[in-house]
Amino acid sequence: MSAETWLMIYGMLSAYCLAGCLMEHFAVFSGWPAVGSAQFGSVQRAQGHGSGFVYVVPKTVLTAFVVLLLVEAPDDILSWPVWAGLAALTVSWISAAAIQVPIQLRIRRNADRAAIERLLRTDWIRVAAMAVHFGFAVVVICSS
Repeated sequence: MSAETWLMIYGMLSAYCLAGCLMEHFAVFSGWPAVGSAQFGSVQRAQGHGSGFVYVVPKTVLTAFVVLLLVEAPDDILSWPVWAGLAALTVSWISAAAIQVPIQLRIRRNADRAAIERLLRTDWIRVAAMAVHFGFAVVVICSS
């Protein structure tokens, strides 16, 4: 695969995943305080499945692609920002697994309003990590 193809795929996946992350934070999570307690579990499950297909699956593909890029990419692609982008993706995954998902599971059980607010506050870690990853992707693309 040519360097241009690697970079095009990397840029498209990175932009798509940043958009998915922002959508989840601003359109999905921020609307949860408006959902009544009786309907909350159903709404959260439906939106969670949607976010999984629209955002989590592509983010998994992006992460695998970044690892592949580090192993297989042509030598003329600058590697340090790819490594830095992978580190940012790792922070995003760790934040999701250690902070956001446990809060979401708690919210699903009891629609705890304080937990929803905590989710919105702590989700900025994941959002910032994805924005940083995208910034490193731009550095890779612009420097090659």
